[in-house]
Amino acid sequence: MRRQSKKKLLAEINIVPYIDVMLVLLLVFMITTPLLYQGLEVDLPTTEANEIDISEFEEPLIVEINSKGLIRVIQKDNFNETVSEKDLANTIISIYKNKKIDKVYVKGDKKIEYEKVIRLISILNEGGVENIGLITLPVNE
Repeated sequence: MRRQSKKKLLAEINIVPYIDVMLVLLLVFMITTPLLYQGLEVDLPTTEANEIDISEFEEPLIVEINSKGLIRVIQKDNFNETVSEKDLANTIISIYKNKKIDKVYVKGDKKIEYEKVIRLISILNEGGVENIGLITLPVNE
């Protein structure tokens, strides 16, 4: 006699394609995330000054200088580029020709020599900048 075996139907979702898609998405995010922030690593000095909201200005311009002396000029989505010290004045002048800027903010690494920050500010003055602010971190950060 033959045995009748009752096989149950298994109704499962095959999750292997979903895992493949998730791994591909993970790789895409791992590759693109470091590219989102492009700037210089600047170790800002601390102070007890009041915080300024730079979003209130239409086109804030930020000039960063890190401990290695690299200079980066950032203007929202319009401009984000590393420039040399000798090209900084020309870069500032060309940005000023396109649109008047309320203020230029300088981010100077706390390990950089004071002379380099002052030289950067004097170059900004040569480029026509009259209103310069210095960016620092609050004491508790």
